[in-house]
Amino acid sequence: MSKTEPTQPAPLRSRNKLRVRQEIAASAMSLAVERGLGSFTADDVATLAQVGRATFFRYFDSKESAVVVGFYENRLKELVATLGEAPAELGPVDALIWSFHRLGADFERQSKLIRLLATMLLTSPSLRAKALDYQASYEQAIATAIAGRYEALADGDLRPRWLAASTLAVSTTCVYHWSASEVPLSLPELVTAALQQLKAGFDTAPAAKPRRRPR
Repeated sequence: MSKTEPTQPAPLRSRNKLRVRQEIAASAMSLAVERGLGSFTADDVATLAQVGRATFFRYFDSKESAVVVGFYENRLKELVATLGEAPAELGPVDALIWSFHRLGADFERQSKLIRLLATMLLTSPSLRAKALDYQASYEQAIATAIAGRYEALADGDLRPRWLAASTLAVSTTCVYHWSASEVPLSLPELVTAALQQLKAGFDTAPAAKPRRRPR
């Protein structure tokens, strides 16, 4: 009678899959920063992550996809999680502003990496397209996280989706602008100013005068 190996618990399998996926994404991001997007292959990523080629393509359809995940996944997940921690009395836009303030320390700590990867996105149409696709996949998660902050939200009310999509759009614009020019604000401050303008409306004067970074 042959022995069969015990079935691995599903949660452990899920954790292992997540770990492999994260290692592949981290390896892709590392190579992109070190060599530039055009100077490495999916096979190089697989080698650095210590997985086989088939395993790489089980998780990602291209090296670009892996780089995008490495750049965006943690930040978008953290944003959704932080929105859930925002004070209950805050409205949807203020909850987003509060969340970006909370995440600001991480942005500052990783500013050099963010600037490098943003430059890559600006110079690579294929990578930029992947980034937009990945961001769009989080639109519903952000909308769900802020939906309870609206009063009398009827079925089919698109305001949470509109705000989620607008937040992703303005934050992307802020990242690109911040990385490509000398902006007198930190990235979190720039995103906050953009969200304040969203709250005030675009037919009004700027919501707040930008504060200069200390020199």
